[in-house]
Order: sequence, then structure tokens, then C-alpha cells
Amino acid sequence: MPTNLTASAAQFSRRRTRRLPDPATAGTRGPVPASAGTCPLRHLADPALAAPIGRAYHYLDVVQDAYVKGGEPRLLQSYNNESELMTTAFVYDNALAILAYLASPTVANVRRARLVGDALLWAQSHDETYADGRVRQAYAAGPMIFYGGGPSFPGLKRADGKAAFLWPFGFGGSSTGDMAWVALALAQLYVDTRITKYLDGAVALGHWIGARRSPYRHGGYHGGLRSDGETPQRWVSTEHNIDAYALFVLLAKLTRDRRWRGRAAIAAAFVREMWNPAGGHFWTGTAEEEPDVINVANVPEDAQSWALLALGDRRYDRAVDWATGNLGTTDGAVTGVTYSSQAKVATGTVSGSALPTHPEAVWLEGNGHAALALLKRGGPGDAARAGRLLRAMVTAQEELGAGQTVGLTRDPHRGRLANPGEGGTWTGTPLPAAAGIVAATSALDTGFAFGYFDRQHVGTTAWFLMAGQNFNPFQ
Repeated sequence: MPTNLTASAAQFSRRRTRRLPDPATAGTRGPVPASAGTCPLRHLADPALAAPIGRAYHYLDVVQDAYVKGGEPRLLQSYNNESELMTTAFVYDNALAILAYLASPTVANVRRARLVGDALLWAQSHDETYADGRVRQAYAAGPMIFYGGGPSFPGLKRADGKAAFLWPFGFGGSSTGDMAWVALALAQLYVDTRITKYLDGAVALGHWIGARRSPYRHGGYHGGLRSDGETPQRWVSTEHNIDAYALFVLLAKLTRDRRWRGRAAIAAAFVREMWNPAGGHFWTGTAEEEPDVINVANVPEDAQSWALLALGDRRYDRAVDWATGNLGTTDGAVTGVTYSSQAKVATGTVSGSALPTHPEAVWLEGNGHAALALLKRGGPGDAARAGRLLRAMVTAQEELGAGQTVGLTRDPHRGRLANPGEGGTWTGTPLPAAAGIVAATSALDTGFAFGYFDRQHVGTTAWFLMAGQNFNPFQ
């Protein structure tokens, strides 16, 4: 599963120019464009989504321009300033932003996707230690100073010319799933632009994943490397191998290199090993402590819907029904799915946070996954079910996350985000109203030692843009 830890960092050590709204009205819910300039959105799942999708693109644009404007490559800060993750830019979220922009490939959107892709390529080639194709879990999108007056970063590019990966947060590792998503985004950029550097970056990441076969009973590709950049994760994830399979199939088509087909078969074989026919769902993968053993303790949503989107095997179509049925939940006016089976029953506080977990919370990114999977399956009633999930995301867009900010602050040290308890501030420029979508309706514990919160999120907004336009990022 994506490793976007969204609890307080202090507590845990995807042709025409799209015309933007007038900046003077950016903080109000005004008439935001419902289409990309004069080029209509191409594949709307529902015409009523046009305006919400326009607002969601505006959110991505504002976040992308929060610290740097113009043609300089840059990453998007994953969450609002008040998330306490400061300017953290998770590579998973940035890969999704590329794909969301490519879902409506106007000139302006492709340009913005390329800025993110170029930033990821730069990070790939400017690691302080490694030159093996990897990127790290997260980088700094803008200026920030860590808790306790700890290391300060000016943004993605450190003063020494290296990429500012966020080791003080423990974000120095490279998970197989994150690497596959970055590679998928770069490969899709190549498909749209035919610029070979994007394919080269994707191939390098693909080779990195291909070198990490699990030696244990069920095979597949293991979880990647821990935060030290060296220690392998012994567990193997169903979701990661779905991502790797989709990447390898795409690279086989783009490069005509037969090795990718063989690697795809390895990933697919593991995913099939994780199918539970009696339950109609996929297990999460194998256990860290006992990597020969299947982890049956917690079943996540993403493996169910992503398998349908990536594998194209009708035998697994019912997995999305398991997810929407067993993980279905309602929180206030918003209905959808939660993260996992454990999230449905969790009690106490969210891992790494003092906030209480809410078993009824809706994980809105999961709504996007499930809606897109239902649209792909296309069975009786599936479009209506997908529509309900997407409308719930619009409700969250319009009603949750108000008052959150992004970008430079009034901090005396050149606008760096810093802990208010240490004389800094997290307050930046107000995000546009009813534009970004929060990660979850209420705080929720995933059961995998991290949580999600009601904070505006690039990744969730990107999944809404893809699902709302019936854009499958795996194919």
C-alpha cells in the first residue's frame, strides 16, 4: 500500500492552454473552469463532474506553484501546511499528479506533468549516495526547518546540489510500489510526449525493481528498501506486485524487450498466489516476521480495485464487490470505503498521533480506486455505483478541508515552514475553496502502523481526477 504517513511528523521518528481563474478569486468558490480551456474534458464519467474536476485541477495548479512558478521543475507538496509534514512531497503523490494531468492532456496540463516528471528525473540523478535508478520516498517541495531546529532545506535542491530527501522524517527508503508508480508516470509521459528521457527514467526504475525478487516461498518482488536505503524489506505486497506487473507490461510494449514480459509474469504469479477464492478478495501479501507466511490479519482496499484495473482478469472482478461491501462506511454526509478490514474495527488513537481513530471514516482515495474499477468492469449497475462514490468525493470536496493553507509563511526565516512551538508557523496562502479533496473524512488508523486525516491531499485529488474521467493509470 502507499506509504504516505499522514500523522504528525513530530510524533513519528496523471489541445489547448487551460485558462486559470483570476488569482483575486482563487480563495473563493467562484466560476472555476469546467473544462481545459476551450478543449472539453474528454471522458467524463458523469457530465455533472465537469465543474468539480475543473476545481480539482485548479487545486493541483495552486499547489504546484506554491513555492516556484514558471518553467523550473518542481514537486507538489502532498498535504496542506497544517498537516505538520511541512513541505513533504511524497513521490507516490507526485506520480499520481502526473497521471491526473495526463488524464486531460491539454498543452498546459502536459507542461505541468512534465515539470513534475523533470523534477523526479533530477532527483533520480542527484541522490547523495546512489546511482542505481531509485528515488526516495519523499523530498522537500519548498523551504522547511525540522523540529528542534534540525536540518533546514531550501526546497528540492539542497545547497550541496543533491536531492533533498527527507531522512529526518524517516523517508529515505524506496518502496517497490512507490518506484513502480513513479516509473508508470514517467512511461505515460513518454507515451504522450515521445521524449526519451522519460522512458529512460522508467526503465531504470524498472530494472531497480527487477533486481529485488523475493527469495521466499511465494516469490514476487519484495517490499523494497527500508529508510536506511540499504536493508531489504522481507515482506512482499500484493499491491506492490500489481504496480510492478502493470509497469513491466507497459515497458514491454514501449521497449520491445522480452525481459519485461518475464518480470511481469513473476509479479502476476505472486498476485495470483494471494487470491482467496473463498472470500473473493486478495490478501495483503506476506508477513515481515515470517515472509513465507501469507498475512491474513488485515485486508486492504487498494489490492482489490487495483488488481481489477491492472490485471484484466475477469476471475478477480468480484474483488471490488468485496471491497465496497466489506469496507463500506458512512461518515456524516459522505459514503464510501475505508482503508482496510482493520480500519473498520480499530479503536484508540491513530498510529503516530494523539488523535482518536474513527472506524466510520471514509478513505476518499479508496473511493477513487473503487469507482474507477467499477467503471472498468462495466457490469449491470456498476456505473451507478461508481457515480455514487464519485459524488461522495464531490461532497467531501465542497464540505471538508476549509481553512487549510499551502506555500510560504510569515516565518521570519524567509517563509520556511517551521514548528509554531519553536517560533515558526505553518500558515501560508489559503487553498482555493472546494477544490482539493481531503485524504479521509475523519482520522483513521489503517492497521498498518500509519493513518490518514481530514487534510487536503494531492494523491486523493489526483485519484478523483482520474476516476472522474475514466482514466486507467495502469494501462
